[in-house]
Amino acid sequence: MEKNPEKERMLRSVSNYVTRFVTDQETGSQRVNAILDAMDRVDRKYFIDHHPYVDTALSIGHGQTISQPSTVARVLMLAELASGHDVLEIGFGSGWNACLIAYLVYPGRVISAEIVPELVALARENLEKLKKNIDVSEKCNNLEIKNENIFQNPHGKYDRIIATAGISPDMVSKIEDLAKQLLNDKGIIVCPYQRGPMIIMKKDQDVIRTQFTAEQYAFVPLIL
Repeated sequence: MEKNPEKERMLRSVSNYVTRFVTDQETGSQRVNAILDAMDRVDRKYFIDHHPYVDTALSIGHGQTISQPSTVARVLMLAELASGHDVLEIGFGSGWNACLIAYLVYPGRVISAEIVPELVALARENLEKLKKNIDVSEKCNNLEIKNENIFQNPHGKYDRIIATAGISPDMVSKIEDLAKQLLNDKGIIVCPYQRGPMIIMKKDQDVIRTQFTAEQYAFVPLIL
C-alpha cells in the first residue's frame, strides 16, 4: 500500500509527543507502537472530512471536536489498554477514539455512551464508512454505541473507562462514583479536566487511588 505523506507526518508527530512519556522502555515502546499501528489502520479520514491528518483538534459540530491525535494517543497510553479488556467510553463524538480502543483491546468489548443523538447518528455513519473501506471490520465488531447518559443509569463492569471530554472540578465525585461502581479490580479511569491535567483513577481492592498528569490540556466540556 502506498504511503500517505500527510498521514506519515501525523504519525511522526504523535510518536514524538508520546515517546517522551515512556518510562519503561520495553512496555512503553510496545504501547506506543500498538497505538501508532491502530492510528495507521483506523484511518482518521473516515471520521473527519477536512484536514484529517493535521495533529490538532477539529470541530465536528454540536460543540464537540475530534480530539488532537497526540492527545488521543496520550489518553490511550494512560489507560494501559490490552487485548481482552472490556472498556466503557463516555462520549462517542466522531467515533475515532472508540474505534481505536476497539482495535487495541480486541477481542474485548467496547461500549460507548453518547447522549447527543445527532452525534450517535454521525458516528454510526463514520463506523460504516470505515468498515467498508479497510479491513478492520472484525476488530470493530466488538464496539457498541448507546445513546444514553451513563451517569444517570450506571451499569456494567469494565476494565477501563475513558472520558473523551473534560469535567469541571465539581464533577470529580461523579467520576469517583463510576470508578467505585463500574470498574473491575485493577481497573483504570482516564478523564480530563476541561482545562488542566488528565485524571487517572486506579481501583485496587475497592480503594480508588487518584493521580494527575504533569502536563495540561484543553477539552470541550463533558455533557451530562
